[in-house]
Amino acid sequence: MAKKLGNDYLLWIESATAGTFNVVKGQQNLSVSRDAGSIDTTSKDESGYGTSAPGLKSLKISLDMIPNLPDANGYTRLETLCNATPQAPFNIQIRKGASTGTNGDVVFAGSVYGNIDSTDFGQNEAVKAKIGFSAAAAPTTDVLG
Repeated sequence: MAKKLGNDYLLWIESATAGTFNVVKGQQNLSVSRDAGSIDTTSKDESGYGTSAPGLKSLKISLDMIPNLPDANGYTRLETLCNATPQAPFNIQIRKGASTGTNGDVVFAGSVYGNIDSTDFGQNEAVKAKIGFSAAAAPTTDVLG
């Protein structure tokens, strides 16, 4: 029985050339979470139970990493886009083909806003960064699972 391995799924960032993506080096944990709001559909006819329907989804992506520098087209570009003022959305992909992933390996693609949520400068440790992404638009590809 085959198992999906987290090591095979990496985040890629669009380069300055539209449609061209580069892997971000030094990735550790990558997670995607979705939360659907709730629309109350309860009426007085409902006899003790509220009813609801799913509302709009909220998408959050989190990336833990130890930046592997130099990485001008990966981490350094990501850092520049996350620190831009004013912030502007940019495109990312998650590919299941690890660092050799191709366009056929894309399991997630979309426009996001990014933020460097934290940087850890621990004693006797490699520098660690945590980057958070939120959807700027509905994903164009989302076949994770």
